[in-house]
Amino acid sequence: MFSMFKKIWWYIKANWLRYVLAITFLNLASLASVIAPKLLEAGIDKIVNKTITKSSLLALFGMMIAVTVGGYLISWLWNYLLFGASIKLEYTIRRNYFRHLLKMDSHFFDKNSSGDLMTRATVDLNAIAMTAGYGILTLVDSVVYLIMILFMMMYTISFKLTIIVLIPIVFIGLGVKILGEKIHAAYAQSQIAFGEMNNLVLESIIGIRVTKAYVQEHAEIEKLKASGANAYRKNNRLVRINALFDPLFRAAFTAASAIAFGVGAYLVFRRELTPGQLVSFVVYLGMLGWPMFALGDLVNIMSRGNASYDRIDNIMSQTPEVKEPAAPVAVGPTFKKLEFRDVTFAYPGSEFPAVENISFTLEKGKTLGIVGKTGSGKTTIIRLLLKQYCLRKGEVAINGVNIKDIAAGEVRGFFGYVPQEHILFSGAIYKNIAFGKENAGAEEIGAAAAAAAFQKDLETFDDGLDTVVGEHGVTLSGGQKQRLAIARALISDPEILILDDSLSAVDGTTEAEILQNLKKARKGKSAIIVAHRLTAVERADEIIVMDNGRIAERGSHEELMKLGKWYYRQYTRQQLTYKTGVEKDDPSADLEIRE
Repeated sequence: MFSMFKKIWWYIKANWLRYVLAITFLNLASLASVIAPKLLEAGIDKIVNKTITKSSLLALFGMMIAVTVGGYLISWLWNYLLFGASIKLEYTIRRNYFRHLLKMDSHFFDKNSSGDLMTRATVDLNAIAMTAGYGILTLVDSVVYLIMILFMMMYTISFKLTIIVLIPIVFIGLGVKILGEKIHAAYAQSQIAFGEMNNLVLESIIGIRVTKAYVQEHAEIEKLKASGANAYRKNNRLVRINALFDPLFRAAFTAASAIAFGVGAYLVFRRELTPGQLVSFVVYLGMLGWPMFALGDLVNIMSRGNASYDRIDNIMSQTPEVKEPAAPVAVGPTFKKLEFRDVTFAYPGSEFPAVENISFTLEKGKTLGIVGKTGSGKTTIIRLLLKQYCLRKGEVAINGVNIKDIAAGEVRGFFGYVPQEHILFSGAIYKNIAFGKENAGAEEIGAAAAAAAFQKDLETFDDGLDTVVGEHGVTLSGGQKQRLAIARALISDPEILILDDSLSAVDGTTEAEILQNLKKARKGKSAIIVAHRLTAVERADEIIVMDNGRIAERGSHEELMKLGKWYYRQYTRQQLTYKTGVEKDDPSADLEIRE
């Protein structure tokens, strides 16, 4: 149970002074609280013995006020110091957790769901913060405060009565030991179930428009109901175990109180106790409830904190497969040449390669087009370029240096990437464009928007660049999202612009305008264009046609048209569709390419 303190010792050690002061003030507050019943005892005995005077009454009253006010001020201090430290721990771990997530590669996010990662960053971190604050409070009070109270009961009132009263309380310790282990296991299970439910809710909210379009509301409700029921069962089991604590404590203290009154009255009758001592003993017995309850809470808090810290540590201990080089090689700010050398890659967990024996060269100022059927490996090439996955066979080189020997930040600094998914942030349009370049000016933002053929759209918005796009760009059309993403990539003026099927949602006229703008604005710069619509790549210096992870054709547009294979058939078909507006079936365009 106390292994949790070992896990956060690094933080306690770094903030030792704050914790020392907090625990010192906490113990002083406890000391003030155990003095008050003795003052009450003295007053009652003086009244019973008829020895009380006006001056002694005022003195007792003054001491009670001083103890109360002093205890209040000291309690404020330890609350501020202790719970302030727990909030700081939560902030520190959350910051480190987020930094760690940013360092992880795509494989990590493939196997860890967003909902579960969010649960760990919120619910689990709250449980850890509770351990560093309330957990330490319960530990100190269940030990030091308990000893103070027992000392006052045993050595200032009656040792015999204290021992008799403690007999039923011993059973609390046994219950705490048995229930503590059960709570740890139940809490870990409940957090897993909550993470699964959280992920499902996140997916449902993100995909709500698709759900409504396919009239799948009932199916989604059923899935959420099943996930919610599972989370309910796991949490209900935790609640059932937690619920055993309160009756156990109440039963033990009810028995202890009955013994105290019965035996205490007998001792008063025997003149072994004074009435004031009996009253103060009963008060101490009531005060004994908090440290005993704190002991139960300590088990609960430690069990939850342990399980939550293990879940956070599970993420923090994972390392990216794409390792940063021990001694990064600087390739300079100027791009000269990009090379793929006999690259073969299979995604983690897959037996079949996504790309196989891929080789090509892209020189400065040139444009490479990558086309092919869906699932042929086009996007995989882009992911390998950006060091999103660890390449085990073959080599990707920039300026003749293997990208494994170049820092990931420097590699990605060469590229301006427009992915297939239109990832926009819920803010103003200008913020989304400026995301590609820190401290971008209004003129640069406007130029990037114009190059992406987004200027006319801006004129239709009442707030122009200040228009808020909503979550995931919900207020924009598919074509507007694509052009906004292109503007974001252009503003940094990258050495290599990557368009990964980023013109699919715009019409042919807008596509031609964007490509013409890019040709003018990016003279002397390189580009990689992945596309299904072949007009996007017909002006490329080289085009490679992917099929089942291999390069099936390569050459310029004119050379590929002369070959008369897949590229020729697909281009002809698309042109016919564009001119007539009617798509005609051409099964040969989708057949596997065979030499």
